[in-house]
Amino acid sequence: MIQSLLEQFKVDFSFDQISTAKLETPITIDFYEKWLKQNYHGEMTYLETHLPAKKSPQLIHQNLISAITVAQSYFPAPEPTIEKYPARIAMYAQNNDYHFWLKEKLQKMILALQEKFPNEVFLAYTDSGPILERDLAQKSGLGWFGKNTCLIHPKHGSLFFIAEILTSLSFEMKTENEKHPPSQIEPIPDFCGTCTKCIEICPTNAIKEPHVLKADECISYLTIEAKTVPPLHLRSKISDWFFGCDLCQTICPWNQKIFRQKQIPAQNETSTESFLNTQNQTEQIEFFRQILTSSNKQIQKRFFRTALFRAGGFGLKKNALIVIGNKKISELKNEVSNLSTDPKLRELVDWCLAQLTPIHN
Repeated sequence: MIQSLLEQFKVDFSFDQISTAKLETPITIDFYEKWLKQNYHGEMTYLETHLPAKKSPQLIHQNLISAITVAQSYFPAPEPTIEKYPARIAMYAQNNDYHFWLKEKLQKMILALQEKFPNEVFLAYTDSGPILERDLAQKSGLGWFGKNTCLIHPKHGSLFFIAEILTSLSFEMKTENEKHPPSQIEPIPDFCGTCTKCIEICPTNAIKEPHVLKADECISYLTIEAKTVPPLHLRSKISDWFFGCDLCQTICPWNQKIFRQKQIPAQNETSTESFLNTQNQTEQIEFFRQILTSSNKQIQKRFFRTALFRAGGFGLKKNALIVIGNKKISELKNEVSNLSTDPKLRELVDWCLAQLTPIHN
């Protein structure tokens, strides 16, 4: 019964994959602890705080036994934002914030499960709890760990969200209508082979070796998670990425395969090609002008329920200054100068203005 119900969920909610796994100590926990000790997690101290629960999931709830894990493709966007941003952003951010709409899908699943199993525990998570989600997804047969640290599936690539329902249900026990318990799911083998394209393309060399990402050098971290201004030596490498970065994924042959199957033109494969050309420059200048001249509260209101909300007003102004400086958008020099009164941005403003000032020999 439960398996047929899960298959129905897959159809009803347009999931690419849905599977189950036993909830136990993650197979990658030693790797994760080593990564934390190397201080590769930047300012994300909550990753350390979450360690005990990630190591022992029953600390979340003592009755938890299993996980239902789903994969939801995010490109082309299934939940596109109303506003189309004239700036270079990660593909997932072209959707409304998945923490809302994807979790709503899980909550509807839980309502259906509770009707069948009223005495069981069900807890929904969308990248929002102390869970090693990729570990669970790999164990559930949803992909292998790519060298870029993303989970990759041979039919679905890596451009998908992972979410899960932790539950007290056991999927290893046979039901009334089954003669034998479900067979153990076999993990998908690593098909990266000798390919190192994801490592080679990273502008900041954040992938130190296969499967090892130094977060505080990753453009996605620097433009989304970091609460401080990027160090000087990384600013030019951020180029025109305003929010996030997809390069280590879009270069992946397994995603290139998906692009070909969906007949996505090469120039639109990422939907993040530079918008700083003659046709779109005016639109982008106005977009950045609004970012620089709006209050942080206005920015938060504008981008509520979108991925950009995560960076906050300060973060988006910081990102705009970096792109403006790198692309030398001199039309915004006055707006940039007006931010010099902000003590948190003053040094970055000076850097940006220096990039906008012609050098005379």
